[in-house]
Amino acid sequence: MDNLINKYYEGYEGEPEIQFIKGSNKGDRTILSIWDGFFDDIMCQFKPTASGWQGLAYYYHLVIGWEEGIWEIPNLNSTLTEFQSINASHFRFPETAEVLSAICNLLKSAINENQKVWIDKD
Repeated sequence: MDNLINKYYEGYEGEPEIQFIKGSNKGDRTILSIWDGFFDDIMCQFKPTASGWQGLAYYYHLVIGWEEGIWEIPNLNSTLTEFQSINASHFRFPETAEVLSAICNLLKSAINENQKVWIDKD
């Protein structure tokens, strides 16, 4: 049975949507649905290093991964660390900090439960 969390997409229906999907082998999934604008706001906080883009920002800025369909996040621990390093005071939208917290909580839960997380763009 799916648990859909769509409060971060409500009011943005018809606009691009990003889904973080936490699942297990049993078919139970938690789907965090967010407006693409919140996700862009988060991803714009990452800056390239001297050797280029790193982590999830690499896939985002080079437009590879979930742009081609559902995509498994390769390393949940490093992705969580990346998201936790973001300074929320630089967001364009006040709601983005809450969205970031929801993503971090989903990743923590997946790590603790030894589950996978995918990203899908609708």
